[in-house]
Amino acid sequence: MSPRALGLLLFFATLLLHVVNVIVADRPDLIWDEARYQWYATSLTHGTYATPEKPDIINGPGYPLVLAPLIAAGAPLIVLRGLNALFMALAVLFSFRAVLPYAGKKGALGVALITALHPSLLRTAPYLMTEALALACIAGFAWAFTAALRSERWAWGPVLAAAFAFGWLTLTRVFFGNVILAGGFFLALLLLFPGIRQGALRALVVFALAFGMCVPWLAYTQSKTGDLLCWSTNGGELLYWATSTNEGENGHWFSEEDSQNKPELVANGHRDFYKAHYYLPVKEREAALKKKAMENLRANPQGVLKNWICNWGRLIVGFPRSYYPEELIMLVLVAVNVPIVLAVLLALLVAWKNRRQLPVELLLLGLLTFIYLGGTSLLPGLPRYTIVVWPWIGLGLAAMLSKGLQIRLRPE
Repeated sequence: MSPRALGLLLFFATLLLHVVNVIVADRPDLIWDEARYQWYATSLTHGTYATPEKPDIINGPGYPLVLAPLIAAGAPLIVLRGLNALFMALAVLFSFRAVLPYAGKKGALGVALITALHPSLLRTAPYLMTEALALACIAGFAWAFTAALRSERWAWGPVLAAAFAFGWLTLTRVFFGNVILAGGFFLALLLLFPGIRQGALRALVVFALAFGMCVPWLAYTQSKTGDLLCWSTNGGELLYWATSTNEGENGHWFSEEDSQNKPELVANGHRDFYKAHYYLPVKEREAALKKKAMENLRANPQGVLKNWICNWGRLIVGFPRSYYPEELIMLVLVAVNVPIVLAVLLALLVAWKNRRQLPVELLLLGLLTFIYLGGTSLLPGLPRYTIVVWPWIGLGLAAMLSKGLQIRLRPE
């Protein structure tokens, strides 16, 4: 089967699989973050986003902008959820095409199948969650970005496609705004090295264009908060829980309702703190939460370090969680993600041995992955936060472990 035909087969098979997944998992009520995304999307149909009644700007507008036209047209909930089947199919196709030049059909097929079938994605894709859209953007970025940097001449089509994918990704998962800023800083430093200067310059142009897409969002958040480069207004809340070192806690995130009603958290003083600070105006609340997080860090740095180590466990297999029983899916994630982690460690060894011959685009994708995962590890994490960058990880993994690539990397 030709690569083109195989890619199309993967696209339609994944589309069918996830349509069935949406139908089987359909339920009349909203779970997890669905209500928030639906509310933002509905607000957009009325010409607003944050309101005086709900002034928080927790999420970027990328996913609500996609949902808003369907909501305006009166689409039922199952149709809104079903849109993720299309995003998953695109993510699989883009992953396949991105890996193909580096690891051939077998490597590309392996990465695409994990993209389609990973349990974290099968679990979240049937609902109004951003993982499917973020995954499609990340996979599309990987395909366009590597094509742009592989090209002997400037290819503006892939450059613009990569910039759009990264920009929409950032508007969907605003944490990637920090990746743009940190990645841009490192790319500017890499311009000092002649061997990778051309690739770093193209990448820097991609980042600049992606950031330009986010400027209207940053202007909006500044108008609401007065803060420059404000991607979201829940950073203080995440830091608060990440640094909480009370007995029995390990950096796991808890909701506002949990802080008020869970007996263990009430006993640890979270209810009193939330009543005093959480309901302040957004800017004052963020300042109070961040101040408390810094106090926690100074008071018990070893405890915060323990929370950070625990967070890596949550990012990989969803364990441990404070004051909650562990879920059975943890065993599934151990069976799936632990072999992937071991394979990544092996791929890093191969990459180090071939470091002088690594394609610059793979080097830069690895840099972005480390920036994202390193930054994410500082905040309360979940396995679904890690799996969204699987197309980047899978591309590097397949490339490094592919015998075909190792042959191509050797000088003729």
